[in-house]
Amino acid sequence: MALRTILLSVFFLFFAFSCANRGLIGDIEDPDIPLDLPPKQEMPVLRVLDYKNSGEGGVLAPWLRNYLENGIAGSESLTAYQGSYLFIASIHSARLSVIQQWANNYAPERDFSRLAAGRIQKRLDRDVTRPPDKVYGPNYETALKAAYTNSFWGAMRLDDSWVLALSYVGDEDTLREDRYYWGFILVSIPRETLEIQVNELLSKINNASTKGGRSATKEQNTAFDSVRGNFFDQF
Repeated sequence: MALRTILLSVFFLFFAFSCANRGLIGDIEDPDIPLDLPPKQEMPVLRVLDYKNSGEGGVLAPWLRNYLENGIAGSESLTAYQGSYLFIASIHSARLSVIQQWANNYAPERDFSRLAAGRIQKRLDRDVTRPPDKVYGPNYETALKAAYTNSFWGAMRLDDSWVLALSYVGDEDTLREDRYYWGFILVSIPRETLEIQVNELLSKINNASTKGGRSATKEQNTAFDSVRGNFFDQF
């Protein structure tokens, strides 16, 4: 923990000085790059070495700076984005050309469902002390399938950027540095617009069944109804 604290401090000091993230897999030559971050995975600590427009004297975009420092809540805290939910798609690769190709092909009307579904999953996972598929039963899998295949509307692509950075991987005993380009795309959707769609999606799920025909129990339905009732608290 002491080493990680030191690395975090070094990162933020360097960052402050240097600054005065679905359907694309077939379009990219390198199929092994991670597309977006899995719902449970947080951004790693990055030591930024270079970033888009730095050569022209540009600064790192505030939405990205806040995201790297404080996650999506940091970006959403900016006055410019009040009244909207923000989502940041991201990939990393050893080649900047891969990042640029991905950014050129990214379209919210096709790709936003992955971001929305990931955030819905994080919300379902957040307050449970047991595996969510046990707490919510078949309702959990049904909700996620519905989210990932849903055609959300109203999302807008606002900006994109990239950084060249060192990320720190592992624990104190196995810590190593990985050097990658990271690409980020900022997507926005009005809060009311997304809430209407998510509420409509979740309202259709009750007493779901497994492929084998096993239905959710009364307790599992109650748990799912409960999380649905305050779904957007700290969403």
